[in-house]
This record gives sequence, C-alpha cells and structure tokens, in this order.
Amino acid sequence: MSPSVQYFQSVLQNVTIYIGLFAVIGGFFGNILNIIIFSSLKTFRETSCALYLTVASTVNICHILAALLSRVLIAGFTIDLTATSTILCKLRQCVGGIGPLISLTCMCAATIDQFLSMTIRWRHLSHRYTAWRLVIFALIFWCLYGILFLIYYDSVLSPITGNRTCTITNAIFGHYFNQFHIPFLLGFIPLTIRIIFGLLAFISVRKISHRQTPIVRLERDKQLTSMVLIQTLVDIVLSFPFFIYYTYSTYTPSLNPAVSVYSSMLIGVTNTIYYTTFSFGFYIYCCSSSRFRKQLIYVLVDVHLKYWCGINRQKNNNRVDVQQDENQMTSYKECNQI
Repeated sequence: MSPSVQYFQSVLQNVTIYIGLFAVIGGFFGNILNIIIFSSLKTFRETSCALYLTVASTVNICHILAALLSRVLIAGFTIDLTATSTILCKLRQCVGGIGPLISLTCMCAATIDQFLSMTIRWRHLSHRYTAWRLVIFALIFWCLYGILFLIYYDSVLSPITGNRTCTITNAIFGHYFNQFHIPFLLGFIPLTIRIIFGLLAFISVRKISHRQTPIVRLERDKQLTSMVLIQTLVDIVLSFPFFIYYTYSTYTPSLNPAVSVYSSMLIGVTNTIYYTTFSFGFYIYCCSSSRFRKQLIYVLVDVHLKYWCGINRQKNNNRVDVQQDENQMTSYKECNQI
C-alpha cells in the first residue's frame, strides 16, 4: 500500500471518528431537547411547523443511531457488523435510506408551512390536522420505498478483497441509487424547495403588519421562520460539497487508481460532514433565536425540573408522614404493654 493511500485512509478515519462521534452524541441529545421543547410548550403544540420539526427530530435520532453510529464503527474502528449479518445489513441500509427522506420531507413541509402561515391568502392551509395527514402519508410512502433497500442490499463476498461487505446486489438499482437517489432525492430537490419557500417566507414575514396578525402569533411565526431559514442556510453549506462532488464523480468516473482513492476519501469526508445536518438543528435554533434559548431554560427549569422536584418533595413528605405514623403506633403499643 502506497504512502499516499495510507495518508488518505488515515485522514478519512480521523474525520469519521472525531466529527462522527461528535455528531452522534450532540445530535442524540440535541434532537431529544428539540422534542421536549416542541412538545412541552403550548405555543408550539398549536403550530403545524413545530409538528414537522418534532417528527424530523424523532426520525433524526433513529437515523443517527442506525446509520451514522455504524458508519463511525465501520470507517473509524473497522467494526462492521453488517458484513457478517444479512439482517443488520438490510436494516441499516433501509433506515439509512428512508430516514433522511422522512426528515427532509418534514423540513420541506415546515418551510412551506411557514410561507403559508405568513401569507393571508393561503393561511388556512397551514393547519395541524393537515400536517398530521401529510406526516402519516410521508411515513407510509417512504416505508414502502424502503422495501427496495431490504430487497437489493445484502452481505456478499467481495472477489477483490475477499471480505464480506454490505452492498447493492442489483445493477439497475445501483445506477438508480447513485445517479438519482443520493444527488437528487437527498440533495438538490429538497434543498431547492427549502431555499425557494424559505426566501418566500422571509419576504412575507417582512411585509406582514401587526394589524393583520395578533402580536403573539406574529412573534412565534417570526421565530419559526428565522429558525427554519437559518437551518436551511447551514444545511446548504454543510451538504453542498458532498452532493456536488458525489454527482461529479458519479457521472465522470476516473480510471486512475490514485485519483479513485483520493475521490473516495473526499466523498467519505464530505459525507461525514453531511451527516451533521441531521445532528445540529437544536444548536442552530439556540444560536439563531434568543427566544428559543429562553424557552429552553423555561422548559427545563420551570416546567420539568420543578415538576420532578415537586414529586420528590411530595414523596419525602409522604415518607415523613409514614415514619410519624409508625412512631405513633410504636408508642401506642408500648403504652398498651405497660
């Protein structure tokens, strides 16, 4: 193995370990906090946009644990459980295939919903019941789509390396996956939708007046619009390098082995960075909205912490009452014995 190949593999391994583990840990806790905040506050429970963000956060947790964590184990520590188990191979690829699609569908719907809610003509379409129907339809549709991954992925023996790898076993599905699923379904189509409707929502929120919308709802819609729009901009910065280079390398393959190794390294590094788009939503919301930071403190301290402290205090009071009753009963028995 040449020194350059070893260097590229070392770079890919280090990037996968450090960035990947950081994204797994940060994304797991960040998405959990998103779910807690969006489900605890009434101002969010009444909006369809927060419902989309809650579902996206839930799916992101499953995607991070199933796809990103296993990627860190495979590329960072050479621990590939999918190579020895057909079931794990199919499940990982299925969850890793449909998880981003469900999450991106919810993010696109959240961006469109913010545009509709900020436009008086189309505001009636921004409804929580409509959002539930769309979420259920998206879950059913993409789960049916995931059957393709269960069928065409398998753990096979590589004739080149002699090791078993989890890979696509159908050439037609392989071409579809490389030339349409990754660059378009995961990349350019959802990013284009989010950019267009994010800008339209931003323009609408600048034009709307306080007389047309109650002040509480207007501030909430402004907050959600800025959060969704800034997350879209960050996702573009983090994901565009992967999709551009992946599309370029797919449609213009190189026959030079050194170039192929360098290309694989770049795809691996940019793909790991792309995974962070499903992990850093909570931190983007905290940085982009001071109101969200206040809501975070309120939910964690004033709602949940005081609630659990109240339960513990009540339990302690109950223990004190029980101990007093036992003491009184002991005294009563002693008096009877005397």
